[in-house]
Amino acid sequence: TVVALRVNLCIGLIIHWSVLTQHPTCACSLFLCVFPLTTSQFLAMELASTQNVAVPVPRRTAEWGWLEYLLQASIQTTKVRMRAAWSVANKRLAVECAQRCRGLLQLHAWVPVSELPNGETVQEICHNGFSVGHAGVSFHIGNVRLPGTHGYGREARMGRNVRSRSRGLPQGRRLYEFLLCRVGVGRSYLIESQQHAEAMELPPEYDSFFIRHETSSNSIDDDNFGVYPRHILHHEYIVRDASQALPVYLVHFEFDPEEEEKIALPLCDNCGVQAAKLYCEADNASFCPACDTKVHSVNPIARNHTRVEINRRPGRLPGECPEHAHAQADEYCMECKLPICPDCRAIGSHSAGEASKHKRVPLQEAYDHALRAERQSLPGRPDRQAIEQRLVAQLDTKLIMVQETGRHVEDEIYNSVQRAVKEAQELAEDQANLHLADELEAKRQLEQAAWFESFLEDHVKSLPPEEFLESWLQHVAIREELVWLAATNGDPQDAATLRVDGSIRLTAGEAGRSINDPWGDRGKNRGISPRAILHG
Repeated sequence: TVVALRVNLCIGLIIHWSVLTQHPTCACSLFLCVFPLTTSQFLAMELASTQNVAVPVPRRTAEWGWLEYLLQASIQTTKVRMRAAWSVANKRLAVECAQRCRGLLQLHAWVPVSELPNGETVQEICHNGFSVGHAGVSFHIGNVRLPGTHGYGREARMGRNVRSRSRGLPQGRRLYEFLLCRVGVGRSYLIESQQHAEAMELPPEYDSFFIRHETSSNSIDDDNFGVYPRHILHHEYIVRDASQALPVYLVHFEFDPEEEEKIALPLCDNCGVQAAKLYCEADNASFCPACDTKVHSVNPIARNHTRVEINRRPGRLPGECPEHAHAQADEYCMECKLPICPDCRAIGSHSAGEASKHKRVPLQEAYDHALRAERQSLPGRPDRQAIEQRLVAQLDTKLIMVQETGRHVEDEIYNSVQRAVKEAQELAEDQANLHLADELEAKRQLEQAAWFESFLEDHVKSLPPEEFLESWLQHVAIREELVWLAATNGDPQDAATLRVDGSIRLTAGEAGRSINDPWGDRGKNRGISPRAILHG
């Protein structure tokens, strides 16, 4: 036993050295074959060696479910399964990020470990943060395309393509490592490409660059599976301050391209093009909304056919029990938030002890209740979409006010000094750009909210009840997270008042604020341009 222990220890030291020389994946797999340690224990030990704390995320917890659901929503497939996850937030970096990003819009971004910038390792980033340099670090928000997923290889119009390496697993499965980062993007300066960011300085009143990516919502169909999600989101931000990006989780997940896709809707039996949303038992066929109206309006008999949503079609199995794959779940534990089967009640987790006394309801009843709740706003939470629409309307009004004020100032000073006219136009443009930046961000937030809601409405609701209930809980958590993150971005800037003084001294700034020190601290006195004071 002692000899075996020493051999294991030597091999472990060799593997540990391999990890430190930027071969974490190979070393991890070999380490697990030699030592009776779990993957989470190994990575926690490795990150601890660089004075970081990696805390494994327990399975079947709200934190685990939230991470897996966010991963599935980003890749837009149920073919991914998390193998392990760790919380890797560094306390020092977290404090610096909280101070820098106070009052800024913050977003979550997935970063493939094999595509980390500047050749850095996970350990270096978790300990020191990202190395930004003059070019900054790019973060992508929205759709992530893995090799083998629908839409992969269609450039940026279908989301970000991951070209990174992955580990091969049996039966064609692949293992990926991603970092989930929280990025404070704040107010973004719109540019067309990353090359533009490299060639210019970020204006002091902005916090990040935003690269415009045209997206496509065309149909992505597969005869083997059906219609995939069509709502594409691809936002790219570039930050130049390392304290604006905080690594929060390290995730290992498995992708099986041959697995059945559960969120792909079947094709309409009539047109064979659109996604089927309704099922008619009398016709024993599934229809898209347009074909349903067309087919069932031909005569009174057809109009009397009963149609149900595709996820409520008869004969659909409720889904397998998460603890006993051979059994169908038939009840839902209201306290554990888990589907259970007869085996769970007889010999499993709910057969004895406190769990046996938990309140349980029929699975279908819990499923119906969750569907009703999905259509309602969260209790105590305002309607996010309505808030964003009001914000866009306010910003439109502010833009009009700035433009009208700019034209009025231009008329007053044009006859006196032609040069002052040009400066006034530039100032009005600067003010308009600030509000336009806020408006664009508000619209992007609206688009992100619609992206998540469409994923739930069109595809997650088609899952079996037990899987839908689990996904619904995570969807509610993401809704709350989005509301919280958007709330930290602050209110839009008040419209600046432009006026002509006796000496033709053009001024601009927030109402009631001195402009003697127009730039102030970055991130605090935001909204004042370097051209805020012009002398005639």
